[in-house]
Amino acid sequence: MGSVATFPGPREAKADGRGVTALLTIIDAAEVLGVSKHYVQDRIKDGELRIVELGSNIRAKLRVRADDLQAFIDGRTSAGAA
Repeated sequence: MGSVATFPGPREAKADGRGVTALLTIIDAAEVLGVSKHYVQDRIKDGELRIVELGSNIRAKLRVRADDLQAFIDGRTSAGAA
């Protein structure tokens, strides 16, 4: 499995020394994948990508754990045809 520390972006949350996983916005996750935010939202709705819900009101903030995004990428990575 690759390192989640390779994700680009100035808005990426930084993990601290206590082992806290970085959280990405939906837009940041889309930028990492090189897709639209709608693609990421569809993967969330389909249950293919997990989210962290911060808050419980109508304007709750949704985040994607960096390690979950890496697992999503790893699950779709293949050696390809030679």
